[in-house]
Amino acid sequence: MKRPAASLSRRMTCVLAALLLITAVSSASAFAWKSENTALEEVDPNWVPPAVYTSGDYDYIFNEDDGETISIADYHGKEENIVIPTELDGYAVTGIGTEAFSYVKMKSLTVPEQISSIGYRAFEYCTVSESFTLPKNIRIGMNAFAYASLPEIIIIPEGAQVGSCAFSYCKAGEIVIVCPQAVMEKRCFGYGYTLAAVVCAAGAEVEEDAFEYCRSLEQVILCGDVTLDEEAFSYCRNAKITQGGEADFARILTQLSIELPEPSPQPEAKTETHTGIL
Repeated sequence: MKRPAASLSRRMTCVLAALLLITAVSSASAFAWKSENTALEEVDPNWVPPAVYTSGDYDYIFNEDDGETISIADYHGKEENIVIPTELDGYAVTGIGTEAFSYVKMKSLTVPEQISSIGYRAFEYCTVSESFTLPKNIRIGMNAFAYASLPEIIIIPEGAQVGSCAFSYCKAGEIVIVCPQAVMEKRCFGYGYTLAAVVCAAGAEVEEDAFEYCRSLEQVILCGDVTLDEEAFSYCRNAKITQGGEADFARILTQLSIELPEPSPQPEAKTETHTGIL
């Protein structure tokens, strides 16, 4: 398929500054190519960022790993209920790039399952007043939702990888639901002053300082076997950690009127045939 003619993005002037701060989370997203090519730019003065294309309210770039899928680089629209497109100009959208939706105000945000990564500062300072939905196994980059104003309940989906400072300094969010196999990296919810409760499902992992300085945090409920660093809730002086069972997670979701997608099927264990030869 022939690529469309490139157009300039208003954020391209910020690329050089952003390059120094990007976290490499996925080679299939817009922020990945910047992170991977930082060193290249330093030694090759002829290196330039990839071309930016425009389709409707969106700017996008081609992902460097395959040259066929794309990541959203910028948004120019004014929709109140934003659903991230799965396709632009016939190309599959798989990522949301650096600062693509920063400062955007909306009522709801829906990120479809096809999106595998959210880049550095992609939704920084954005406002989502009513609801937002993230897909399973999403990789959320550094500062992706930093300083954002979010709904009362924030759901971290199954298998998500939440990068450093991804939700730091968030406003309005009061309850964080961490689903099975989600990984909460350092300071991912640091300085969440409005956060009152965290509920973790069995299989979740919460790293050191993940919720540091959440001063209003009072309840932490571990529903089953959760990998919890002893400093995960550092400087949360009022936080009380309660150990519950796996069944408590479903009960709490029911009380909060939350319905989650069915858990992903677990792969069957392989049966190996031994010949007796070592």
